[in-house]
Amino acid sequence: MSKIPLPKSIELQQILSMMYGNGLKAQEGDPVPAQPGSKSLVALYVDDEDQPIAACAVDYPFTAYAGASLTRIPLGTAKECADTGEFSEIMLGNVHEIMNICSRLLMNSESPHLRLQTLYKAPEELPEEVQTLIDKAPQGADFNVSFPDYGEGGISFLALAA
Repeated sequence: MSKIPLPKSIELQQILSMMYGNGLKAQEGDPVPAQPGSKSLVALYVDDEDQPIAACAVDYPFTAYAGASLTRIPLGTAKECADTGEFSEIMLGNVHEIMNICSRLLMNSESPHLRLQTLYKAPEELPEEVQTLIDKAPQGADFNVSFPDYGEGGISFLALAA
């Protein structure tokens, strides 16, 4: 198995800036928890044989601000969603597409092809075997992303297979 590349902050900033503009900033941050009870959503990436290879956890603020700013949902609504975790289908659809695009950050010429399998709305929804892989992830990369005119949120990439 080839090693899964993890993004650097500049790579994350560049790919997200294509959608959000040059005001978006990404820098190293704290890990986003992906265990049951965490206020996060988890994207699962699989290889061509449908084996879990990588995951990406985003906290409620990331979900709210990324999902809202892409389609100009009002800031007040985004802040409320960041607090409550009750996201509109539009916000969730936007974050799903962001997670799909972020799959590019987890591949290179030596890694397997990955695709987004699903975006879990809570870590409790993860299959037990995937949660075990997340808990034992050998490597990760953690970032804080600032969305222009909205706010900041956390995102963590995890390589589930070394």
